[in-house]
Amino acid sequence: MDNDTTFPALFGGEIIVSKYEGYERSQMKKAIVILTNVRLLIRWEEMLSSYFRRYSYSSIILDSIDRIDEARQNENLPILAILTLLTGLISDIFGFTYVLEYIQPTSTALVIIGVIMFVFLWYCRKKQCITMKGTFGLETIVFEKAIAGEFFNQLSEMILQRRTQCSMKQKNEYNGP
Repeated sequence: MDNDTTFPALFGGEIIVSKYEGYERSQMKKAIVILTNVRLLIRWEEMLSSYFRRYSYSSIILDSIDRIDEARQNENLPILAILTLLTGLISDIFGFTYVLEYIQPTSTALVIIGVIMFVFLWYCRKKQCITMKGTFGLETIVFEKAIAGEFFNQLSEMILQRRTQCSMKQKNEYNGP
């Protein structure tokens, strides 16, 4: 246990399975996510200034998670970025070759927009959103791509194990001793 795993008391028999670091969608809050065999604990850390931080906690019971989604990057954006950049470059070549003054500012703007889109896409492809939906509402956490896959698999496995345990317990109670 370290400072990031400081949470309200765990239930009897609750075991910490794994710990992950992520962010809120706006990247303004850091999220420490702890997966236990019963709950998903999220500790949000918001920097108010260089010295002050505000912490908030979320606890989601695994049985209440109905759906887990991995947000994928839009596949049409790279094509749009390439077309914007090529259009800008071709317009720039014609504008400077034939000294067409009315095309030069527009083509330069297209080149700049294309470069910005490439930088944005390069940054976004390293991150992945995991969204959980259930009776608690909606919770979205942004992880590094490799961590997101591991978290998704581990969370799915723990939900399945928890639901299997609960259904077997109900079956045993129904059948009697």
